[in-house]
Amino acid sequence: MLFAQVAGPLSRQELQIVYVMDLSDLLEPERIRCHHSVQSKKRTLQTVAELLGASLRSQHQAKCDQAAAQNTDEVEKSATKSALSIGKKKSRKVPEKNESDVETLTDMAILDALIGRERLGSTGLGHGVGLPHSRLSCIQEPIAAFVTLDKGVDYESTDGQAVDLVLGLLVPEKCNDEHLKILAQLARRFSDETLRAELRDFADPDKLYQHLLSLAPASNT
Repeated sequence: MLFAQVAGPLSRQELQIVYVMDLSDLLEPERIRCHHSVQSKKRTLQTVAELLGASLRSQHQAKCDQAAAQNTDEVEKSATKSALSIGKKKSRKVPEKNESDVETLTDMAILDALIGRERLGSTGLGHGVGLPHSRLSCIQEPIAAFVTLDKGVDYESTDGQAVDLVLGLLVPEKCNDEHLKILAQLARRFSDETLRAELRDFADPDKLYQHLLSLAPASNT
C-alpha cells in the first residue's frame, strides 16, 4: 500500500484519497486462476472478464439479499405498531432501476471495455506481465482478477516477451486519479523479479492470495 505525506487527522474521504489499493486489496481467491491454459491474448482477456463478471454479480446479489433481509426485519417490527397507524398507509420508495447496474453487467461488456483499452496500445508491462484495465460507471470500487498461464501468449508487449501473468483491473468511471495511482502501484509490484517468479510457481489460488497478504508494502521509489 502507499500513503501520501499528510499532516493532522484525516477524514474518511481524505483517507480514501491517500490510500492506494495493493494486490491483496484488489483480489480475492475466487478471482484468481493458476496455470490456466489458453492460446491467445483475447482468450486470456475473456477469462479475466469472466472472473470479474461472476464476482461482481455475486457481490451484487449478496447486497440485495442483505437489503431484503433487513427490510423483512423492519416490516416485522413495524407490524407490532400497525394498530396505532390504521388508515395511515406509508408509501414505500422503490429504488429506480439503473440501466448500467452491476446486475445487468455481462462478461462481454467487461471484455469489450478491456479490448477497447488495448486498442489504444498494449497494456503489457514487460517481463511477461499484462495489466489490462478499464473504467466502468456501474461499479463502486476498484476490483481485479489475476490469471497465471501455463504458457505465455503474444501480448504485443514492447519487450516482445510472451505474457503469462495477467492482472485485469476495473475501477469506477469517475476515479481517474485513483486509477492512475493503482496502475503505478501495480507496476511497482510487478517490477519485482522475485515476486514474478513466486507468482508463477503457485498452483493454488488460496495460497497465492495468502502470499500477497504477507507482502511488505511496495516501495514508492
